[in-house]
Amino acid sequence: MGFYGAALRSNPLQCTITQISFSEELSLDFGEVGMSSQVPFSISPLDKKNKSFLVFNTFYRRLDTVFFGPEKNRIVSGLEIPKEGPGSIPGVSNFTYTNQRIIFFTLDDIYYLKDGETVHLKITKVLDDGSGALKAIKGAGKNGVFQVAPFAGEFLSVIIEDHETQKFSLWNYDFESFEEIPFSFDLDQMAKHRISYDLRKGSVVSNAFSPYLTLSDSTLIVSYPFMNKISKIGLKDLKQVDRSYESKLFKTQKNFPGKKSDFKDITEFMDISTKWNKDVYYGSVFRLNDSLLYRMVFDSQEESRKKFLELFDNTFEKVGEFDLTGIEPDLDSFHLTVEGKILIQSSKDPDEDTFKYYLVSVDPI
Repeated sequence: MGFYGAALRSNPLQCTITQISFSEELSLDFGEVGMSSQVPFSISPLDKKNKSFLVFNTFYRRLDTVFFGPEKNRIVSGLEIPKEGPGSIPGVSNFTYTNQRIIFFTLDDIYYLKDGETVHLKITKVLDDGSGALKAIKGAGKNGVFQVAPFAGEFLSVIIEDHETQKFSLWNYDFESFEEIPFSFDLDQMAKHRISYDLRKGSVVSNAFSPYLTLSDSTLIVSYPFMNKISKIGLKDLKQVDRSYESKLFKTQKNFPGKKSDFKDITEFMDISTKWNKDVYYGSVFRLNDSLLYRMVFDSQEESRKKFLELFDNTFEKVGEFDLTGIEPDLDSFHLTVEGKILIQSSKDPDEDTFKYYLVSVDPI
């Protein structure tokens, strides 16, 4: 099924015509490898063209290989990741694959193998400024896809949050040392959306969120779950460019919370935090092909959350937007790039063993 739309250009308004089309519903039997299709999982492409992927099988602590292409869709069991001994990886929250190594992340640890042994970096210890405040690795979106290292090249990039100050910084690691990248996060907007409640002295709960980070070629892309702003910085010139975008289909940011602090009890905090969470949110930015990048946007969750697609060219000019649920209403939130197409998980008749999905093509006419 196909849909035609006018792609947006900057003023004066210019239009090109773009077609997006959905494949038939495809499926993979995740039960063959003892994995649930309904459990969130971390995943990383194995090649630059996104033909195959590693997926972290949480039930067996195993990296399985997945092929989503319509001609070769299958999933193959991989090797278990040991918890103890040489080459062990005690914990995994996210991981990313490069030609050189697989890098595993927890909230404040980085693990990778070198000469058969595990290198363990404790971020708080490595970046200790003398304050002793916990420093956490951020940048992963809600999607389980954490692309922060190139396929060729010896470095990775991460966002670090200082829990004491709630300030964010951007860092490169070349597997020898860390170097901070000069970058200005939108701390003012983050502060306006932060909701917190003092459980007791010294213990605070908040609506946890952070900026998202994606690496595309030699450009770092930072975006936010609560607003449409996208920032990019080239690793060669370290020049930061910030862009905000208009839309005819969805809001440009979440509503500010009705109250940010001084709640009378935990119930009031949870009510306001839940309302904020259910409002519109913006996914990470991913590369689609040599000329386009994209982002999924999810409408407010009052009834059935709508899913939208934004398209950007290589200059980060917005060139199109589409209401995906207007074409196919049964869409879940999980998505990733597969061989120049966008895979979106189906929400129709969910099955624990069977992963159902569509492949969305984006083509100029």
